[in-house]
Amino acid sequence: MLKVLLVDDEAPILNNLSKVLPWEDMGMKVVGLARSGMEALEVADEYPPDLILCDIRMPVMDGLTFIAKMRERGSQAEIFLLTGYQEFEYAREAIKLGVKDYISKPIHYGELEEKIREIGEEIRKKRAKEKYYNTVSLMDEAPNPEAVKKTPEQLVQSALEYINTHMGQDLGIEELSEHLGISSSYFCLLFKNHVGLTFVEYLTRQRMEAAKFLLVNSDKNIAQIGSFVGYHERRYFTKVFQKATGMTPSEFRELSGEATV
Repeated sequence: MLKVLLVDDEAPILNNLSKVLPWEDMGMKVVGLARSGMEALEVADEYPPDLILCDIRMPVMDGLTFIAKMRERGSQAEIFLLTGYQEFEYAREAIKLGVKDYISKPIHYGELEEKIREIGEEIRKKRAKEKYYNTVSLMDEAPNPEAVKKTPEQLVQSALEYINTHMGQDLGIEELSEHLGISSSYFCLLFKNHVGLTFVEYLTRQRMEAAKFLLVNSDKNIAQIGSFVGYHERRYFTKVFQKATGMTPSEFRELSGEATV
């Protein structure tokens, strides 16, 4: 079973998260409850989680600081953020830290369950691919000596971290390949087989998720949000966003605002 860590300073929410959701049915087990980031770090040391549901605003150590420290310790756990914040900087930091998804408070537990099931399935697929690619080499070209020292999992993780922290820049396959020290053809093959998407598909998806997060959780205008996620021409950003979601950024923001009323 996948191990889950729940982190929220509000006892009623923590209790609901642990009891309302059908964890066993989802193939998961709650291994720890924590009411601050500091407490969560202690639990994570003893029971390394595969999935973390974490609030942003908590005493002693807030959620973003906790997540940053988990990443510093090498944790690759998927992070699901519980947020009531409306501040742009918090959204920016969450994106940089590779947060998988988020849900705004008050929590709709039906929606939360659906998203967690999706994340759980992604984790299992990722593990299955890792198991396969750790035994079967995909290298058809000799990479740099430094790259040889890294497993396929480490190379892809480095790529994902680079994408998350450089999302607002013009990113390309050649740049990522050079950063990893491998050939572009090997990078494309490795990335597609490990992530399940091409580099461009993944980058677009991440940019759209980041844009949706910012549209809901910040008061920045459409052009600013588009530029932040890598689309410096508003018209093109709107076109890509509409293709991905079926609505314009303005329509998405308005609909999201109505849903939280």
